[in-house]
Amino acid sequence: MSAASTSTSSTSTQPKPSSVPSFHDVVDVTSYDAMLARKVTALRDMFATLLRDDGPCDGGDDDAPENNSTEILPEVVSPEVFPSPPKHFRSRCRFQIVAEDVKGTAGDDCRPNTRKNRFSYRLRENGEITGAIETFPMALLSVNEVMPLLLETLDNDETGALALGLEAVHFLAARRGGMHITFLYSRSIGHDETWRVAATRARETMLESLSVNSKDENHKTKHDPTALNLLGRSKNVAVSIGPVNYVVEELTLSDGKVLTYHQPEGAFSNPNAFVAEHTVDWLVDISRTTVAAAMRGLRTDDENENENAATPHQPSLLELFCGNGNHTVALAGSFHAVAAVEISKSLCQAARLNLTRNGIENARVFEAPSEYVARAMLKKRRSGKATAGTGDNPETNPDDIKSLDVTKDSIKFLDVSQYDVVLVDPPRAGLDTDTLALVKQFPVILYISCDPNSLFQNATCPKYGLAATHKLKRFAVFDHFPYTKHVECGAVWVRKDLA
Repeated sequence: MSAASTSTSSTSTQPKPSSVPSFHDVVDVTSYDAMLARKVTALRDMFATLLRDDGPCDGGDDDAPENNSTEILPEVVSPEVFPSPPKHFRSRCRFQIVAEDVKGTAGDDCRPNTRKNRFSYRLRENGEITGAIETFPMALLSVNEVMPLLLETLDNDETGALALGLEAVHFLAARRGGMHITFLYSRSIGHDETWRVAATRARETMLESLSVNSKDENHKTKHDPTALNLLGRSKNVAVSIGPVNYVVEELTLSDGKVLTYHQPEGAFSNPNAFVAEHTVDWLVDISRTTVAAAMRGLRTDDENENENAATPHQPSLLELFCGNGNHTVALAGSFHAVAAVEISKSLCQAARLNLTRNGIENARVFEAPSEYVARAMLKKRRSGKATAGTGDNPETNPDDIKSLDVTKDSIKFLDVSQYDVVLVDPPRAGLDTDTLALVKQFPVILYISCDPNSLFQNATCPKYGLAATHKLKRFAVFDHFPYTKHVECGAVWVRKDLA
Protein backbone atom coordinates (compact mmCIF):
# COMPACT_ATOMS: atom_id res chain seq x y z
CA MET A 1 0.00 0.00 0.00
CA SER A 2 1.08 3.54 -0.55
CA ALA A 3 -0.40 6.87 0.30
CA ALA A 4 -0.18 10.45 -0.80
CA SER A 5 0.09 12.41 2.38
CA THR A 6 2.83 14.38 4.01
CA SER A 7 5.57 16.08 2.05
CA THR A 8 9.16 15.16 2.87
CA SER A 9 11.09 16.17 -0.20
CA SER A 10 14.80 16.53 0.20
CA THR A 11 15.97 20.04 1.08
CA SER A 12 19.34 19.51 -0.58
CA THR A 13 20.21 21.94 -3.35
CA GLN A 14 22.17 19.25 -5.17
CA PRO A 15 20.36 17.93 -8.24
CA LYS A 16 19.14 14.37 -8.07
CA PRO A 17 20.92 11.71 -10.08
CA SER A 18 19.07 10.87 -13.27
CA SER A 19 18.29 7.43 -11.84
CA VAL A 20 16.13 8.87 -9.03
CA PRO A 21 12.54 9.81 -9.96
CA SER A 22 10.69 12.72 -8.38
CA PHE A 23 8.45 10.49 -6.27
CA HIS A 24 11.23 9.53 -3.90
CA ASP A 25 14.35 11.12 -2.48
CA VAL A 26 17.93 10.01 -2.75
CA VAL A 27 18.61 7.25 -0.23
CA ASP A 28 20.80 8.87 2.40
CA VAL A 29 20.78 6.99 5.69
CA THR A 30 22.12 10.06 7.52
CA SER A 31 18.95 11.99 6.61
CA TYR A 32 16.43 9.28 7.48
CA ASP A 33 15.68 10.28 11.08
CA ALA A 34 15.07 13.91 10.08
CA MET A 35 12.79 12.87 7.19
CA LEU A 36 10.73 10.65 9.49
CA ALA A 37 10.51 13.42 12.07
CA ARG A 38 9.01 15.73 9.43
CA LYS A 39 6.38 13.12 8.59
CA VAL A 40 5.46 12.76 12.27
CA THR A 41 5.27 16.53 12.73
CA ALA A 42 2.95 16.84 9.73
CA LEU A 43 0.68 14.14 11.15
CA ARG A 44 0.66 15.78 14.59
CA ASP A 45 -0.47 19.00 12.95
CA MET A 46 -3.14 17.29 10.85
CA PHE A 47 -4.63 15.30 13.74
CA ALA A 48 -4.00 17.92 16.46
CA THR A 49 -7.63 18.33 17.52
CA LEU A 50 -8.15 14.58 17.74
CA LEU A 51 -4.89 13.92 19.57
CA ARG A 52 -5.68 16.70 22.07
CA ASP A 53 -9.34 15.72 22.40
CA ASP A 54 -10.46 19.32 21.90
CA GLY A 55 -14.10 18.27 21.90
CA PRO A 56 -16.78 17.03 19.49
CA CYS A 57 -15.70 16.70 15.88
CA ASP A 58 -19.10 15.95 14.38
CA GLY A 59 -19.48 19.38 12.86
CA GLY A 60 -22.90 19.95 14.36
CA ASP A 61 -23.43 19.21 18.06
CA ASP A 62 -25.74 22.05 19.08
CA ASP A 63 -25.79 20.89 22.70
CA ALA A 64 -22.03 21.04 23.12
CA PRO A 65 -20.82 23.88 25.36
CA GLU A 66 -19.09 26.66 23.53
CA ASN A 67 -15.34 26.71 24.09
CA ASN A 68 -13.81 30.10 23.35
CA SER A 69 -10.54 29.35 25.10
CA THR A 70 -7.40 29.94 23.08
CA GLU A 71 -5.41 27.61 25.30
CA ILE A 72 -3.77 24.77 23.40
CA LEU A 73 -4.47 21.57 25.26
CA PRO A 74 -1.68 19.01 25.67
CA GLU A 75 -1.86 15.82 23.66
CA VAL A 76 -4.01 13.16 25.27
CA VAL A 77 -2.90 10.60 22.69
CA SER A 78 0.80 10.56 21.86
CA PRO A 79 1.71 9.13 18.44
CA GLU A 80 3.61 5.84 18.59
CA VAL A 81 6.29 5.93 15.89
CA PHE A 82 7.62 2.80 14.18
CA PRO A 83 10.58 3.48 11.90
CA SER A 84 11.90 1.40 9.03
CA PRO A 85 15.49 0.31 8.56
CA PRO A 86 17.07 3.21 6.65
CA LYS A 87 18.08 0.93 3.76
CA HIS A 88 17.52 -2.58 2.38
CA PHE A 89 13.90 -2.71 3.52
CA ARG A 90 11.88 -3.23 0.35
CA SER A 91 10.95 -6.76 -0.77
CA ARG A 92 8.99 -5.87 -3.92
CA CYS A 93 10.48 -3.88 -6.82
CA ARG A 94 9.61 -3.32 -10.46
CA PHE A 95 12.09 -2.06 -13.05
CA GLN A 96 11.95 -1.29 -16.73
CA ILE A 97 14.62 -3.06 -18.77
CA VAL A 98 16.43 -0.97 -21.39
CA ALA A 99 18.81 -2.41 -23.99
CA GLU A 100 21.43 -0.33 -25.71
CA ASP A 101 23.49 -1.34 -28.72
CA VAL A 102 27.18 -1.34 -27.88
CA LYS A 103 29.96 -1.71 -30.43
CA GLY A 104 32.01 -4.83 -29.73
CA THR A 105 35.74 -4.86 -29.10
CA ALA A 106 38.47 -7.45 -29.42
CA GLY A 107 37.63 -8.51 -25.86
CA ASP A 108 34.08 -9.43 -26.82
CA ASP A 109 34.59 -13.04 -27.97
CA CYS A 110 37.37 -11.78 -30.25
CA ARG A 111 34.82 -10.43 -32.68
CA PRO A 112 35.64 -6.74 -33.18
CA ASN A 113 33.18 -4.40 -34.82
CA THR A 114 30.20 -6.56 -33.81
CA ARG A 115 27.32 -5.06 -31.89
CA LYS A 116 25.67 -6.50 -28.78
CA ASN A 117 23.16 -5.38 -26.20
CA ARG A 118 23.98 -4.01 -22.79
CA PHE A 119 21.03 -3.98 -20.40
CA SER A 120 20.15 -1.70 -17.53
CA TYR A 121 17.42 -1.17 -14.95
CA ARG A 122 15.31 1.99 -15.04
CA LEU A 123 12.26 3.40 -13.27
CA ARG A 124 9.30 4.90 -15.09
CA GLU A 125 7.76 8.29 -14.37
CA ASN A 126 4.99 10.00 -16.33
CA GLY A 127 5.66 7.86 -19.37
CA GLU A 128 9.39 8.55 -19.32
CA ILE A 129 12.20 6.41 -17.94
CA THR A 130 14.96 7.44 -15.57
CA GLY A 131 18.68 7.04 -15.98
CA ALA A 132 20.29 3.66 -15.45
CA ILE A 133 20.16 2.20 -11.95
CA GLU A 134 23.35 0.54 -10.78
CA THR A 135 22.15 -0.37 -7.28
CA PHE A 136 18.86 0.05 -5.46
CA PRO A 137 19.57 0.54 -1.74
CA MET A 138 15.88 0.55 -0.81
CA ALA A 139 15.61 -3.10 -1.89
CA LEU A 140 16.58 -6.05 0.28
CA LEU A 141 20.22 -7.11 0.06
CA SER A 142 19.13 -10.32 -1.66
CA VAL A 143 17.45 -8.29 -4.44
CA ASN A 144 20.57 -6.19 -4.87
CA GLU A 145 22.61 -9.38 -5.12
CA VAL A 146 20.41 -10.83 -7.85
CA MET A 147 20.02 -7.63 -9.90
CA PRO A 148 23.48 -7.70 -11.58
CA LEU A 149 23.27 -11.48 -12.05
CA LEU A 150 20.07 -11.08 -14.02
CA LEU A 151 21.56 -8.42 -16.30
CA GLU A 152 24.60 -10.62 -16.83
CA THR A 153 22.31 -13.51 -17.73
CA LEU A 154 20.54 -11.35 -20.32
CA ASP A 155 23.88 -10.24 -21.75
CA ASN A 156 25.13 -13.82 -22.02
CA ASP A 157 22.00 -15.38 -23.54
CA GLU A 158 23.24 -16.23 -27.03
CA THR A 159 19.73 -17.10 -28.23
CA GLY A 160 18.44 -13.60 -27.46
CA ALA A 161 15.13 -15.16 -26.44
CA LEU A 162 15.20 -13.77 -22.89
CA ALA A 163 15.72 -10.19 -24.05
CA LEU A 164 13.46 -10.17 -27.11
CA GLY A 165 10.41 -8.05 -26.23
CA LEU A 166 11.36 -7.83 -22.56
CA GLU A 167 9.78 -4.69 -21.08
CA ALA A 168 10.19 -5.02 -17.32
CA VAL A 169 11.02 -7.33 -14.43
CA HIS A 170 9.41 -7.70 -10.99
CA PHE A 171 11.34 -8.87 -7.95
CA LEU A 172 9.52 -10.45 -5.01
CA ALA A 173 11.69 -11.55 -2.08
CA ALA A 174 11.46 -12.65 1.55
CA ARG A 175 13.87 -11.50 4.23
CA ARG A 176 15.08 -14.95 5.27
CA GLY A 177 15.33 -16.44 1.81
CA GLY A 178 13.09 -16.87 -1.20
CA MET A 179 13.14 -14.98 -4.48
CA HIS A 180 10.74 -14.75 -7.40
CA ILE A 181 11.40 -12.83 -10.61
CA THR A 182 8.70 -12.09 -13.19
CA PHE A 183 9.65 -11.18 -16.78
CA LEU A 184 7.08 -9.03 -18.62
CA TYR A 185 7.04 -9.22 -22.41
CA SER A 186 5.44 -7.24 -25.20
CA ARG A 187 5.52 -10.35 -27.41
CA SER A 188 3.89 -13.73 -26.86
CA ILE A 189 6.10 -16.35 -25.24
CA GLY A 190 3.38 -19.01 -24.97
CA HIS A 191 4.77 -21.38 -27.61
CA ASP A 192 8.39 -20.23 -27.54
CA GLU A 193 10.37 -23.31 -26.50
CA THR A 194 13.60 -21.37 -27.02
CA TRP A 195 12.51 -18.93 -24.33
CA ARG A 196 11.64 -21.75 -21.93
CA VAL A 197 15.03 -23.40 -22.41
CA ALA A 198 16.88 -20.07 -22.03
CA ALA A 199 14.91 -19.18 -18.90
CA THR A 200 15.56 -22.60 -17.36
CA ARG A 201 19.27 -22.19 -18.03
CA ALA A 202 19.17 -18.66 -16.56
CA ARG A 203 17.55 -19.91 -13.35
CA GLU A 204 20.14 -22.67 -12.97
CA THR A 205 23.00 -20.25 -13.58
CA MET A 206 21.73 -17.72 -11.04
CA LEU A 207 21.05 -20.43 -8.46
CA GLU A 208 24.60 -21.64 -8.83
CA SER A 209 25.99 -18.12 -8.54
CA LEU A 210 23.95 -17.42 -5.43
CA SER A 211 25.02 -20.71 -3.86
CA VAL A 212 21.52 -21.22 -2.50
CA ASN A 213 21.76 -24.95 -3.27
CA SER A 214 24.16 -25.49 -0.41
CA LYS A 215 25.90 -28.86 -0.02
CA ASP A 216 25.42 -28.51 3.73
CA GLU A 217 22.83 -31.14 4.72
CA ASN A 218 21.55 -28.83 7.46
CA HIS A 219 21.27 -25.75 5.24
CA LYS A 220 17.59 -24.82 5.09
CA THR A 221 17.77 -23.53 1.50
CA LYS A 222 19.19 -26.71 0.02
CA HIS A 223 15.78 -28.04 -0.88
CA ASP A 224 13.85 -24.78 -0.51
CA PRO A 225 11.38 -24.63 -3.43
CA THR A 226 11.12 -20.84 -3.05
CA ALA A 227 14.88 -20.24 -3.36
CA LEU A 228 14.70 -18.74 -6.86
CA ASN A 229 11.89 -19.07 -9.38
CA LEU A 230 11.06 -17.29 -12.62
CA LEU A 231 7.84 -16.52 -14.44
CA GLY A 232 7.41 -15.18 -17.95
CA ARG A 233 4.30 -13.12 -18.66
CA SER A 234 2.89 -11.91 -21.95
CA LYS A 235 -0.69 -11.19 -22.98
CA ASN A 236 -2.88 -14.02 -21.59
CA VAL A 237 0.21 -16.17 -21.04
CA ALA A 238 2.18 -17.14 -17.93
CA VAL A 239 5.06 -19.61 -18.13
CA SER A 240 6.59 -20.83 -14.87
CA ILE A 241 10.24 -21.78 -14.52
CA GLY A 242 10.68 -23.46 -11.16
CA PRO A 243 8.44 -25.32 -8.73
CA VAL A 244 6.44 -22.45 -7.15
CA ASN A 245 5.27 -18.89 -7.81
CA TYR A 246 5.42 -17.47 -4.29
CA VAL A 247 7.76 -16.66 -1.42
CA VAL A 248 7.23 -17.22 2.29
CA GLU A 249 7.72 -14.28 4.67
CA GLU A 250 8.09 -14.61 8.43
CA LEU A 251 6.94 -12.00 10.95
CA THR A 252 8.01 -12.34 14.58
CA LEU A 253 5.88 -10.88 17.37
CA SER A 254 7.39 -9.36 20.48
CA ASP A 255 6.42 -12.46 22.48
CA GLY A 256 8.59 -14.57 20.17
CA LYS A 257 5.76 -16.13 18.17
CA VAL A 258 6.71 -16.56 14.51
CA LEU A 259 4.01 -16.16 11.84
CA THR A 260 4.56 -17.35 8.27
CA TYR A 261 2.90 -15.89 5.19
CA HIS A 262 2.42 -17.26 1.68
CA GLN A 263 2.97 -14.31 -0.67
CA PRO A 264 2.06 -15.18 -4.28
CA GLU A 265 3.46 -13.58 -7.39
CA GLY A 266 1.14 -10.98 -8.88
CA ALA A 267 -0.88 -10.37 -5.69
CA PHE A 268 -0.44 -7.58 -3.18
CA SER A 269 1.90 -8.12 -0.26
CA ASN A 270 3.39 -5.55 2.04
CA PRO A 271 6.69 -4.39 0.52
CA ASN A 272 8.30 -3.55 3.88
CA ALA A 273 8.19 -6.64 6.11
CA PHE A 274 10.13 -4.88 8.86
CA VAL A 275 7.36 -2.32 9.37
CA ALA A 276 4.64 -4.90 8.70
CA GLU A 277 6.08 -6.74 11.69
CA HIS A 278 5.67 -3.59 13.81
CA THR A 279 2.10 -3.19 12.56
CA VAL A 280 0.87 -6.67 13.45
CA ASP A 281 2.64 -6.54 16.82
CA TRP A 282 0.96 -3.19 17.57
CA LEU A 283 -2.44 -4.61 16.65
CA VAL A 284 -1.91 -7.62 18.89
CA ASP A 285 -1.01 -5.29 21.76
CA ILE A 286 -4.17 -3.26 21.06
CA SER A 287 -6.29 -6.41 21.22
CA ARG A 288 -4.82 -7.36 24.60
CA THR A 289 -5.03 -3.90 26.17
CA THR A 290 -7.34 -1.29 24.65
CA VAL A 291 -9.85 -3.80 23.28
CA ALA A 292 -9.88 -5.80 26.52
CA ALA A 293 -10.54 -2.64 28.56
CA ALA A 294 -13.42 -1.60 26.29
CA MET A 295 -14.94 -5.07 26.47
CA ARG A 296 -14.95 -4.86 30.27
CA GLY A 297 -17.01 -1.71 29.90
CA LEU A 298 -19.61 -3.62 27.87
CA ARG A 299 -20.11 -6.30 30.49
CA THR A 300 -22.41 -6.16 33.46
CA ASP A 301 -20.99 -5.90 36.98
CA ASP A 302 -21.71 -9.60 37.54
CA GLU A 303 -19.87 -10.53 34.35
CA ASN A 304 -16.84 -8.47 35.37
CA GLU A 305 -16.78 -10.11 38.78
CA ASN A 306 -16.64 -13.48 37.04
CA GLU A 307 -14.15 -12.51 34.33
CA ASN A 308 -11.71 -15.11 35.64
CA ALA A 309 -14.24 -17.90 35.18
CA ALA A 310 -13.28 -21.05 33.32
CA THR A 311 -14.83 -19.73 30.08
CA PRO A 312 -14.27 -15.96 30.03
CA HIS A 313 -15.87 -13.95 27.24
CA GLN A 314 -13.69 -13.29 24.19
CA PRO A 315 -14.76 -10.65 21.67
CA SER A 316 -15.28 -11.43 18.00
CA LEU A 317 -13.69 -9.55 15.11
CA LEU A 318 -14.96 -8.46 11.70
CA GLU A 319 -12.11 -7.55 9.37
CA LEU A 320 -12.69 -5.66 6.12
CA PHE A 321 -10.06 -5.41 3.35
CA CYS A 322 -8.11 -8.32 4.87
CA GLY A 323 -5.72 -8.82 1.94
CA ASN A 324 -3.59 -11.95 2.29
CA GLY A 325 -4.49 -12.27 5.97
CA ASN A 326 -1.50 -10.40 7.35
CA HIS A 327 -3.49 -9.02 10.27
CA THR A 328 -5.98 -11.89 10.42
CA VAL A 329 -3.29 -14.43 11.25
CA ALA A 330 -1.75 -12.25 13.95
CA LEU A 331 -5.04 -11.32 15.64
CA ALA A 332 -6.97 -14.61 15.50
CA GLY A 333 -5.57 -15.78 18.83
CA SER A 334 -7.00 -12.72 20.59
CA PHE A 335 -10.58 -13.24 19.41
CA HIS A 336 -13.28 -15.87 19.76
CA ALA A 337 -14.00 -15.80 16.02
CA VAL A 338 -12.85 -13.74 13.05
CA ALA A 339 -14.72 -13.04 9.80
CA ALA A 340 -12.33 -11.56 7.22
CA VAL A 341 -13.59 -9.98 3.98
CA GLU A 342 -11.55 -9.39 0.81
CA ILE A 343 -12.57 -8.67 -2.79
CA SER A 344 -9.54 -10.21 -4.55
CA LYS A 345 -9.82 -13.92 -5.34
CA SER A 346 -6.03 -14.44 -5.30
CA LEU A 347 -5.68 -12.64 -1.96
CA CYS A 348 -8.55 -14.68 -0.49
CA GLN A 349 -6.75 -17.84 -1.57
CA ALA A 350 -3.52 -16.59 -0.02
CA ALA A 351 -5.31 -15.60 3.20
CA ARG A 352 -6.85 -19.08 3.55
CA LEU A 353 -3.47 -20.68 2.93
CA ASN A 354 -1.96 -18.45 5.61
CA LEU A 355 -4.63 -19.39 8.13
CA THR A 356 -3.91 -23.06 7.47
CA ARG A 357 -0.14 -22.52 7.48
CA ASN A 358 -0.38 -20.98 10.95
CA GLY A 359 -2.84 -23.51 12.37
CA ILE A 360 -5.72 -21.05 12.77
CA GLU A 361 -9.19 -22.58 12.93
CA ASN A 362 -11.38 -19.76 14.31
CA ALA A 363 -11.21 -17.46 11.26
CA ARG A 364 -12.86 -17.59 7.84
CA VAL A 365 -12.27 -15.54 4.72
CA PHE A 366 -15.17 -14.23 2.62
CA GLU A 367 -14.67 -13.17 -0.99
CA ALA A 368 -16.77 -10.04 -1.48
CA PRO A 369 -16.46 -6.25 -1.80
CA SER A 370 -16.42 -4.67 1.65
CA GLU A 371 -19.07 -2.15 0.59
CA TYR A 372 -21.33 -5.07 -0.40
CA VAL A 373 -20.90 -6.57 3.07
CA ALA A 374 -21.54 -3.17 4.66
CA ARG A 375 -24.80 -2.64 2.76
CA ALA A 376 -25.99 -6.16 3.52
CA MET A 377 -25.24 -5.87 7.23
CA LEU A 378 -26.81 -2.41 7.48
CA LYS A 379 -29.91 -3.60 5.61
CA LYS A 380 -30.29 -6.52 8.00
CA ARG A 381 -29.95 -4.18 10.96
CA ARG A 382 -32.53 -1.72 9.60
CA SER A 383 -34.98 -4.55 8.85
CA GLY A 384 -34.79 -5.68 12.45
CA LYS A 385 -33.27 -9.07 11.66
CA ALA A 386 -30.11 -8.34 13.63
CA THR A 387 -30.08 -9.59 17.20
CA ALA A 388 -28.65 -7.50 19.97
CA GLY A 389 -25.72 -8.83 21.96
CA THR A 390 -22.85 -11.07 21.01
CA GLY A 391 -23.54 -14.64 19.97
CA ASP A 392 -27.26 -14.60 20.89
CA ASN A 393 -28.64 -15.41 17.44
CA PRO A 394 -28.07 -19.09 16.58
CA GLU A 395 -28.42 -18.32 12.88
CA THR A 396 -25.49 -15.90 12.93
CA ASN A 397 -23.44 -16.96 15.92
CA PRO A 398 -19.70 -16.50 15.25
CA ASP A 399 -19.24 -20.20 16.03
CA ASP A 400 -21.21 -20.96 12.87
CA ILE A 401 -18.63 -19.13 10.77
CA LYS A 402 -16.30 -22.10 11.21
CA SER A 403 -18.58 -24.37 9.17
CA LEU A 404 -19.80 -21.95 6.51
CA ASP A 405 -19.10 -22.37 2.83
CA VAL A 406 -17.17 -19.15 2.28
CA THR A 407 -18.87 -18.03 -0.91
CA LYS A 408 -20.53 -14.71 -1.61
CA ASP A 409 -23.90 -16.19 -0.58
CA SER A 410 -22.62 -16.92 2.92
CA ILE A 411 -22.19 -13.19 3.53
CA LYS A 412 -25.88 -13.15 4.41
CA PHE A 413 -25.00 -14.94 7.64
CA LEU A 414 -22.83 -12.05 8.84
CA ASP A 415 -24.62 -9.98 11.47
CA VAL A 416 -23.17 -6.72 12.77
CA SER A 417 -24.50 -7.48 16.24
CA GLN A 418 -22.37 -10.62 16.46
CA TYR A 419 -19.05 -8.75 16.38
CA ASP A 420 -17.59 -6.47 18.99
CA VAL A 421 -14.58 -5.13 17.10
CA VAL A 422 -14.03 -4.14 13.48
CA LEU A 423 -10.67 -3.80 11.72
CA VAL A 424 -10.41 -1.91 8.43
CA ASP A 425 -7.41 -1.46 6.15
CA PRO A 426 -8.96 0.32 3.15
CA PRO A 427 -7.32 1.51 -0.07
CA ARG A 428 -6.03 5.04 -0.47
CA ALA A 429 -9.51 6.54 -0.90
CA GLY A 430 -10.53 5.45 2.60
CA LEU A 431 -13.93 4.11 3.60
CA ASP A 432 -17.00 4.66 1.46
CA THR A 433 -20.17 6.03 3.06
CA ASP A 434 -21.82 2.64 3.62
CA THR A 435 -18.74 1.05 5.16
CA LEU A 436 -18.17 4.09 7.35
CA ALA A 437 -21.77 3.90 8.56
CA LEU A 438 -21.28 0.22 9.36
CA VAL A 439 -18.03 0.51 11.32
CA LYS A 440 -19.57 3.18 13.54
CA GLN A 441 -21.92 0.49 14.88
CA PHE A 442 -18.98 -1.23 16.60
CA PRO A 443 -17.78 -0.44 20.13
CA VAL A 444 -14.15 -0.61 18.98
CA ILE A 445 -12.73 0.34 15.58
CA LEU A 446 -9.18 -0.50 14.48
CA TYR A 447 -8.24 1.55 11.42
CA ILE A 448 -5.04 1.04 9.43
CA SER A 449 -4.71 3.82 6.88
CA CYS A 450 -2.44 4.12 3.85
CA ASP A 451 -3.50 7.74 3.37
CA PRO A 452 -3.76 9.93 6.50
CA ASN A 453 -5.84 12.45 4.55
CA SER A 454 -8.55 9.81 4.02
CA LEU A 455 -8.38 8.74 7.66
CA PHE A 456 -8.78 12.33 8.80
CA GLN A 457 -11.75 12.82 6.43
CA ASN A 458 -13.39 9.60 7.70
CA ALA A 459 -12.86 10.78 11.27
CA THR A 460 -14.22 14.31 10.91
CA CYS A 461 -16.81 14.33 8.11
CA PRO A 462 -20.02 15.97 9.42
CA LYS A 463 -22.55 13.14 9.03
CA TYR A 464 -20.61 9.90 9.48
CA GLY A 465 -17.35 10.99 11.11
CA LEU A 466 -15.89 8.51 13.58
CA ALA A 467 -15.01 11.26 16.04
CA ALA A 468 -18.69 12.09 16.58
CA THR A 469 -19.34 8.79 18.35
CA HIS A 470 -15.90 7.40 19.17
CA LYS A 471 -12.82 8.67 20.92
CA LEU A 472 -9.32 8.25 19.55
CA LYS A 473 -7.41 6.11 22.07
CA ARG A 474 -4.22 5.07 20.23
CA PHE A 475 -2.45 6.50 17.21
CA ALA A 476 0.59 5.06 15.43
CA VAL A 477 2.87 6.08 12.57
CA PHE A 478 4.28 3.29 10.39
CA ASP A 479 7.03 4.36 8.00
CA HIS A 480 6.56 1.73 5.32
CA PHE A 481 7.97 3.96 2.59
CA PRO A 482 11.14 5.82 3.61
CA TYR A 483 12.43 8.59 1.33
CA THR A 484 8.94 9.25 -0.03
CA LYS A 485 6.02 11.43 1.07
CA HIS A 486 4.00 8.28 1.80
CA VAL A 487 3.24 7.16 5.34
CA GLU A 488 0.77 4.81 6.99
CA CYS A 489 -0.90 5.23 10.33
CA GLY A 490 -3.05 3.27 12.72
CA ALA A 491 -5.90 4.64 14.82
CA VAL A 492 -7.92 2.94 17.54
CA TRP A 493 -11.37 4.32 18.22
CA VAL A 494 -13.49 3.38 21.25
CA ARG A 495 -17.14 4.34 21.62
CA LYS A 496 -17.35 7.38 23.89
CA ASP A 497 -19.41 5.71 26.62
CA LEU A 498 -16.65 3.08 26.93
CA ALA A 499 -13.57 5.28 26.46
